[in-house]
Amino acid sequence: MRTRRIGLLVLVLTAGVACSATAMDVLEVGVRIDLTLQPLRVGSAVHWDFAVGGYGLVRFNEGWGAHASAGYDVLNAGPYLSLGLARTVTANVLLEGDMSLQWNFRERSSAARVDAGVRFRSSPGALQRWSLAIFPASWTVDMSTGQSMAFSPNVTADVAVQSETGLLFGEAVTVTFLHVPSLADQPVIALGGGWMLSTRFATRVGYVPPTP
Repeated sequence: MRTRRIGLLVLVLTAGVACSATAMDVLEVGVRIDLTLQPLRVGSAVHWDFAVGGYGLVRFNEGWGAHASAGYDVLNAGPYLSLGLARTVTANVLLEGDMSLQWNFRERSSAARVDAGVRFRSSPGALQRWSLAIFPASWTVDMSTGQSMAFSPNVTADVAVQSETGLLFGEAVTVTFLHVPSLADQPVIALGGGWMLSTRFATRVGYVPPTP
């Protein structure tokens, strides 16, 4: 039942973005490659996930914007989808929230993650830009059972360089803090006190349309 509710919410959000398409400005579109270090060892080996997809950033007005990404996790054999909203507080500070869904066909499982936090960024429109997103409120739910929930705060540092023609190259590093499920598990990067780290490297190549 909870899985159906999450799926319905995603459909509603997607429909809302689609209905607003005529009233929004596209800020950036492109492709992205994600390389994620899984927090637990598989047997005694370190496990990486590799995903390829597309992304887009839009602005509805001076106060509100949205971002979306979708793609396919090659190693886990499953698609992913992420939708989010951003509220501008000042030119350099935004409040953000998003929902991410990940399916794993190989293990017949799926997970949903909800994040909320703040993003600090350089001045909009600069050819060289950076941002730091801090999401202290973040939870991951096992959609297969609807009962397993993990607290997973994370931090993302992002840098990008844009050419005068609009071509953009960016790199982001995300560090997620997770609690070790049990003493029998073997974390790749243990922090002590039952906590471990998961890291993700995201490379993107995009295009920034000229400002009307």
